[in-house]
Amino acid sequence: MVELKKKEQVLDRVFAALADHSRRQMLSRLRKGSLSITELAEPFAMSFAGVAKHIEVLTEAQLVRKIRAPEDGRSYRLELQNQTLTEASNWIIYHQEFWTNKLEKLEAFLQEKDHEQSSIKSRKKN
Repeated sequence: MVELKKKEQVLDRVFAALADHSRRQMLSRLRKGSLSITELAEPFAMSFAGVAKHIEVLTEAQLVRKIRAPEDGRSYRLELQNQTLTEASNWIIYHQEFWTNKLEKLEAFLQEKDHEQSSIKSRKKN
């Protein structure tokens, strides 16, 4: 039960992080490789504090991790972290398959009923 609750909390953080356009853009920029916070913030018209808050949300969602820059050992670089995004994708795929299955069954049922009604109408005419 505790493990399930933890997974749910992780998914909540991932989906909340992905809900923001700026954070999704940041993730896209990080696909090309690790970036310093300054490099990541460059194209955004927001304060450094604003960028830092977005990075904090992405880090808490385990979508991004901070690694010490090898150049000086003091500054950080950011890189993508894949595990929680994979878990979120799996959750979406599972539910998509579930609903697709339900809709296919409903469609087959409706077609069968439609076919039955057509057969009844043609027998009444004869």
